[in-house]
Amino acid sequence: MAVQIFVYEQIVIFIIMINLTELIHAISKENKAGLVNIDDWRWPDVDHLVAMGFEFTDDYHMSTPKEPRINIYKKKDKDESGHVQEFFFIEEPDREKKRFKSFNDVIDYFDHYSQPEIDKNV
Repeated sequence: MAVQIFVYEQIVIFIIMINLTELIHAISKENKAGLVNIDDWRWPDVDHLVAMGFEFTDDYHMSTPKEPRINIYKKKDKDESGHVQEFFFIEEPDREKKRFKSFNDVIDYFDHYSQPEIDKNV
């Protein structure tokens, strides 16, 4: 019986190690893509997005819960001079991806955002 418990414990440890390895690879992949974890964003920026109706999609993205789904994330990218900086990116269906240098630029974008036409007869 002690051997069975030992084998069972070894199997559980092996499964945990596999899951941790997969998690480490996923985090590494996100970091290599240049994505900035939401925990590293300025909290007033995150709070502003939550107040606008955005929800956490994962550790790197926020999105609106309803269609049209708008995704926002922060990513390291090269600027015009070739220096790597952090930018906000907004992705929307049927629109080009947009890049913003500061969160104030994001606020300005949404202040002038054109809402889609809604058919009130539906």
